[in-house]
Amino acid sequence: MSVLYGVISIVALALVGVCIAVDKKRDIYLLCMFIFVFVCNLGYFLISVSKTVEFALNANRVAYLGQVFLPFFLFMMLMGICKIEYPKYLPKVLCGVSVVILLIAASPGVVTWYYKSAHIEITDGTTFIVREHGPLHALYYVYLGGYFAVDAFIVVRSIIKGEIVSKLHAFFLMAAVFCNIVVWFIGQLLPRGFEYLSLSYITTEVFILLLYGILQEYNFMTKNVPVAITVPENNISPTVPTDELGDGQTVEVWDDEDSNGELFTPSDIERMLAGCETMSELTGRERDVLRRILSNKRRKDIAFELCVSESTIKKHTSSVYRKLSVRNRLELFAKLKQYMR
Repeated sequence: MSVLYGVISIVALALVGVCIAVDKKRDIYLLCMFIFVFVCNLGYFLISVSKTVEFALNANRVAYLGQVFLPFFLFMMLMGICKIEYPKYLPKVLCGVSVVILLIAASPGVVTWYYKSAHIEITDGTTFIVREHGPLHALYYVYLGGYFAVDAFIVVRSIIKGEIVSKLHAFFLMAAVFCNIVVWFIGQLLPRGFEYLSLSYITTEVFILLLYGILQEYNFMTKNVPVAITVPENNISPTVPTDELGDGQTVEVWDDEDSNGELFTPSDIERMLAGCETMSELTGRERDVLRRILSNKRRKDIAFELCVSESTIKKHTSSVYRKLSVRNRLELFAKLKQYMR
């Protein structure tokens, strides 16, 4: 079995390289998750080849270093994928909690808080730690259970609200979260002999890589190349995405990759939203879409930012136009600009 742990560790290390190659945006939480999966599996391998209790407990600490921080990195990664805003202090607080749990889990051999006792047994050349749980061991289950519950809530909420780019996106997101939950519970019911989470982590990484591949392919396919338009002087903008104009508009198009296409500043947008008397008729999501329209973003880019389909943004845009009694972006810009004065 130690050979199997060794192979899994090598695969986990290889997936770190795959992650670096696939993740063009360099998501630090994604990279840390892959690194700590390797650390965790390395710990399992070192336990399996241990010859003394002291070495086994040190290897167990390495495994827990990965296990404790993995839920934190997965949670932060999901928050980013689902575009959920959070306070700036949240990662620091959660990281602090993880450090406390790690210190408790690493205490065997020093104090009896986590394990009352521990010794090793060697079966068919593979070493196992035989342990008796201490009074603080339940904290680790609470820690994992809390993250599992919150991760599941984030995924289900995003699916119910339609904040998912595609059904395939939803499938991989669900698989990445629920795979670990199911395997962990199964592992608690089976006789202790193999760390099934070692395989679960690898499976989760594959789902995550596929998910990031889908999202980034979607992003590259819909990447905005700002488009310029020549309009009469009484119109307010020289740069409006062509796919958002009304019928019959004449456009002059050129590529300008250095331009961000911004139309109104954030303060301008908030003044317009605050001054418009019909703004109360818009839902929260419609206001989110409107803010991005006023920033002159294309429908495809708005869909990617909000993690929803382009058709969903089209429906929100139509609803915004109907409630504000305009037919296209030019009329929308002209109507709302008056509230900047």
